[in-house]
Amino acid sequence: QLEHHFPRKWVRGLADHIRGIAKSLGCYLKAQAILILVSFVISLIGLYIYSFVGFNMRYWLLAVLGIAFVVALSILGSGTVMIPWAIIAGCKGNIHLAIGILILWLIMTVVKQIIEPKIVSGQIGIHPIFTLVAMYTGFKFCGVMGLFVGPIILIILKNIFENRIDKGLVKSIIE
Repeated sequence: QLEHHFPRKWVRGLADHIRGIAKSLGCYLKAQAILILVSFVISLIGLYIYSFVGFNMRYWLLAVLGIAFVVALSILGSGTVMIPWAIIAGCKGNIHLAIGILILWLIMTVVKQIIEPKIVSGQIGIHPIFTLVAMYTGFKFCGVMGLFVGPIILIILKNIFENRIDKGLVKSIIE
């Protein structure tokens, strides 16, 4: 329908933008899947070591799957599961397990904070600094959900202006 109301060049340009945005969003989702996998592996190794050492963990694999599921929700982090778990373990008198879970949560958080900008920027083709700025700006405007909305908006803006800047901004507007 757009072809009947707008010039063909505009319609083709819009289609190119939509394809580019879809590709970039797919890459962003791939980056998020990698981050979930990293959290899964860290919690798997950590909880396996805890069960091997003798922290009295019977269902550690189920706990790992639960942590990975919560991390996959994107809004919630691993702390949503691990902090209450550590508090409950501490209240039950299992201080060693509580401290171990908090240490594992701290390791997961630090690793994620270090690798997230690099992985996300590597997938979507934007410098890590701009990714961090987008995440921070999104967080300031939308809270925790903005950590994920900010890079998505950056992806959209990148795809819209990428062709314009490559051609020359003034030249693309005049044409």
